[in-house]
Formats: sequence, structure tokens, C-alpha cells
Amino acid sequence: MSRIGRSALALVAGLLPTFAGAQSTHEVTVGGGTIDVTISGASAVPEPMLLAWVERSARGVTSYLGRFPVPRVRLDVRAGGRGGVGGGMTRGGRPPSIRIRVGDGADQRALDRDWVLAHELLHLGFPDLTTDDSWAEEGLSTYAEPLARARVGLVREEGIWSDLVDGLPKGLPHRGDPGLHGTSDWGRTYWGGALFWLTADLRIREATRNRQGLPDALQAILAAGGDIRAHWTLARTLQTGDRALGLTVLSDLYREHGTRAEAVDLDALWRRLGVQRRGGRVVFDDQAALAATRRAIDGSARPTSFSP
Repeated sequence: MSRIGRSALALVAGLLPTFAGAQSTHEVTVGGGTIDVTISGASAVPEPMLLAWVERSARGVTSYLGRFPVPRVRLDVRAGGRGGVGGGMTRGGRPPSIRIRVGDGADQRALDRDWVLAHELLHLGFPDLTTDDSWAEEGLSTYAEPLARARVGLVREEGIWSDLVDGLPKGLPHRGDPGLHGTSDWGRTYWGGALFWLTADLRIREATRNRQGLPDALQAILAAGGDIRAHWTLARTLQTGDRALGLTVLSDLYREHGTRAEAVDLDALWRRLGVQRRGGRVVFDDQAALAATRRAIDGSARPTSFSP
């Protein structure tokens, strides 16, 4: 099953441009896995810069998932053309493969700010679902990508929560929505899926007093063989995570949101987490009920001051 990144500019494989020019191959080893990198075309940035970008993205994903999710993956970097980084797509297989475009508009700042590669690498750490639940795959990468990059210093907590505050309303159910299962709606797939996983993360941390979180469930799924090379149902995937946690959070949450559309009060959620948008920026209330849980999720080292 192919998986396409959340950007509206993501391109299907048949629409990706073909670039002429030299081709080079490299190995990047991170977290017990190997990334076979092929760079084709005329790159606007030096190859060492591209390889450092690959290594940083992979280290973030490795930190979030506990290890690099697969033993080996092929990464095809198509250099050249207009724009910056985009056109990410991941395919299963043995080994799996990822294709991504780095246009002439890319520079060091663009690579540091890029989310597409981390999004695609996270797909490697979740089964290739046999059920019509692509929202779970895409929503997980949408939710976890900034958290993974934050672990290697590429995103600050303000950026994580700002993206969620802006993005999650796009994932709320519409009138007559039958639930996440089988949805073809873009907002429900990417941001509705992200809301599912944020809610799961919160419930796990509340139930365990922040001793465990969503990464523990995902690491257990990986340990059971549930990476992109595995063909599992979503039910099996969620049950595997639940068993490792000693909870039923994931399966319960699917019953609430999979085949029916439960209302979610985002304003109340942000108040509990202590997240507010003010004057174009996000500020935090560290006296909020779930402030400690928020910090456990984003990994922030110290409280951020909040002025009423």
C-alpha cells in the first residue's frame, strides 16, 4: 500500500517529475537500521547536507519509536525542479521504499524545517493495514512527526502545539459523518486521524499517571512485528498496543470514533492542556489540569511562563 504525505502538494508516483543528471548512492545507519540513499538529478544543496538531513530525520523517528523501524529501507531523493521539499511517498515491500523530491528552492533552512521526510519515515513503523483505515496510518504520521523532530531539536513545543491548534479543527466530523473507518475526506484522514492519536496519547498518560504514553504502545506494536512489512488489520494493531499497556484505551477509542462520529470539544481540550493562541502565537498555562501531561508529550524540559 502506498502512503502519501499530508501536504496538499504531495504527488502520486506517476506524477513525480523525472530529473536528468548524475546519480549517487550512500548508506546512512541509524538506530539499528540502514537507509540506502540514492540521490538523482542536480541538487541545489551539497550532498553532505542532504545526507545530514536524512540522518537527523531518522534519528528523530528512532528516538520516538525506540529504534529505527525496519532493518533496511530504500530512499530515493529526486533533486531538482521547482520548489523545496515535497512529493513524499512510502511503499511497503522487502525492503520498503520512500521517494521524496528536493527542489531547487531547498536550502539548509528548508531542510531543517522539513516535516515530509520524518512523516514518511514514521510510516515504516506501523503495519500496512488490510482494513480501510488509512486515516490511522496518515493520522499517526501527522501527529507523531513534530514530536519525533522535537526529540532532535528541530521543533520547539510552541511549534508542536501551534500546528495542532491550527490543524485539528480540519479533522472534526461533519454532519452525518459515519466515523473514521473508510473515510476518504482529506481533513478527516490526516487531522481526524491525528486527533485520534492525540486523544489516545492523553488517555494512556492519564491512566498511567504519565508513566506510559503512545510511544510505548507503538514500540510494542513494532516489537511484535508490526512494521510496514506486516499486513495486519487495524483491530489486531490496536489490540497489540493495548495488551502491552495493560489497558484497552486504543480499542475503546476506535469503538468511539471508528464507526460513529463522537463530538470532540477542542476548546475544552486546549484549556485542560493549558494551550492558548494569543496574538498569532501559542502560550502555555502551566497551572492547567493536564499541563504536566502536555509537557510529557512534547518533551519540553521546563515550564513556559503564562500571563493571563
